[in-house]
Amino acid sequence: MADRGALVASMRSADLISLTLAFGFLLVALVVNAFRWQVYLSPLGLAPPMSTTIRLTFVGTFFNAFLPTGFGGDAYKSFRLRHHAASVAPPLATVFLDRLAGLVGLAVLGLVGTAVRFAAGDGGRVTVAAALLSLAVPVVFGTALWLVPRRWSDGEETAGIGSRLRTFARAFAAAGREPRAVRWGTAIGVASAALLVVVHALLARSLAISVPVAALPGIVLIASLMTVVPLTINGLGFREAAYVWCLGPYGVGHDQALAFALLVLAMSLASSAVGGIVYAVSGGEVPAGSGPVTEDSPRRPGPTPR
Repeated sequence: MADRGALVASMRSADLISLTLAFGFLLVALVVNAFRWQVYLSPLGLAPPMSTTIRLTFVGTFFNAFLPTGFGGDAYKSFRLRHHAASVAPPLATVFLDRLAGLVGLAVLGLVGTAVRFAAGDGGRVTVAAALLSLAVPVVFGTALWLVPRRWSDGEETAGIGSRLRTFARAFAAAGREPRAVRWGTAIGVASAALLVVVHALLARSLAISVPVAALPGIVLIASLMTVVPLTINGLGFREAAYVWCLGPYGVGHDQALAFALLVLAMSLASSAVGGIVYAVSGGEVPAGSGPVTEDSPRRPGPTPR
C-alpha cells in the first residue's frame, strides 16, 4: 500500500518548469500523431484538410481518456469519416494502422535502448521484458499486414459483418502496404515515440527520479501496452502498476514510482481536456467536401495486393 503522505509530498515537490515543458511536448506529440494518421488516410483518398485531422486527433484523445481500453476515441474518429468512405471500415483500418505505427516507433527506440542497456550489463527483468516486447510489436504488425488481407479480403460480396471485414482488410492492406505510407508512417512513428519519451524524462526530472535514458523507451512501451487491457477505462490501474514494476529495479521507491505514474495520468487527462475544449468549440463534424490532400493519392482501396 502507498503511503498517502509520502505520495502527496512527492507530488507537491514536482518541479513546475519540468511539468510545463512535459505538457508542451505532449501537445506537440499529438500534432505529430495527426500527421502520422494522415499518412494512412491519404492512400485511401480519405484525408481531410490537415486542420481537420489535427482537430479529430485532439478530440479523439478526449474520448480515449474516458472510454474502456483507450481506443474509444479511435472509434469516434472512424465514425466521423464514415461518410467519406461509404462505411466506417476503411477509416477504422487507418486508425489501427496509426496506432500500430506508434507502437512500432516505440519498439524501434526500445530495441536501441535495450541494446544499450544490455551492453552496459543490465540484464534485469525490465530490460528483458522491453527487449522481447520491442521485438514482438514489429512482428505482430508485419503479421497483421500479411494475414488480415489473406484471411478476410476474399469471398463473395455479401451484406453484414463479412462484408465489413472484407472492406476493412482491403483498406488495411492498401494503406498499410503503400510504400510512401510505410516509410513516412514508420518515420513519424519514431518521431512521436521520441517526443513521448521526452515527456516521461521531463516528468521523471520533475520528481528528481534518476532512470537511465536508454531504459525509458522500453518502460513507456510496457506501460502503453497496458492501456489495451479491457477491464478499466484507459487501462487505469494496470498502467500505473506497470510503471511501479518497471521503476523498482532502478531504485525508485513504490511511493515515488506511483507519484510518477499519477503525473503521467495527470498529463494524459490534461491533454484530453484540451481535446474536450476543442470538441466544445469546434465539434466533431467533418465537412462533406473534405477530400484527399494530394491529387495523386490513390482513391478507394481496390483488390488486395498479393
